[in-house]
Amino acid sequence: MNLLQVVTNSGEFAGNNKRMNFCPHCGVSFARKMMRKFERQQCGECGVVNHLNPSPGITILVRSHDGKIIIGKRTESARYGNKWCLPGGFIEYEESFIETAHREVREETGLEVRIKGIVNVVSNHLDDLHHTIVIVLIGDVSGGRQEPGDDLTALKWIDTHLHKSTVYAFEADRRIIDCYFAGNMKILPIDDRIEKLCVD
Repeated sequence: MNLLQVVTNSGEFAGNNKRMNFCPHCGVSFARKMMRKFERQQCGECGVVNHLNPSPGITILVRSHDGKIIIGKRTESARYGNKWCLPGGFIEYEESFIETAHREVREETGLEVRIKGIVNVVSNHLDDLHHTIVIVLIGDVSGGRQEPGDDLTALKWIDTHLHKSTVYAFEADRRIIDCYFAGNMKILPIDDRIEKLCVD
């Protein structure tokens, strides 16, 4: 099973849905027009360029001692509600992706983890309003008390059989878990100094 690193569900000109109306530097109104793919808005007054960048995030495969993976059910009101996903979320400004992983797992599952490494990086063109780049990590449960939180309403541990019958919110999650259960996942080490700060 090969890792999937680009998932595309958005239209060719999805960026037009994320354009600014006004220059963030001087406040002058941007011209309203349909822009080509990868074309950038530039202020005619001060020259500032509006760079449209994907939102960075993390997803983490949290393993139990017997090799199962925890997933959570998204709230009905969330995007892709009532479907299942791996724990994860957006990286906050001045937060490392390793710190994000610990925070998101704690917020969404109540568990503490020891992160073992990076298993993939995925460009997710989720729809015409959401483009993310996600660092996929793997880690082992090290403590905490299991309880769904944040935008998750339920948690469950899955093996390969439960995985096959699960309806996932994100195609990338399904493919990552496919690779995990296929047993051919390679792990890139992380900066152990940051991991120690997060767990000590």
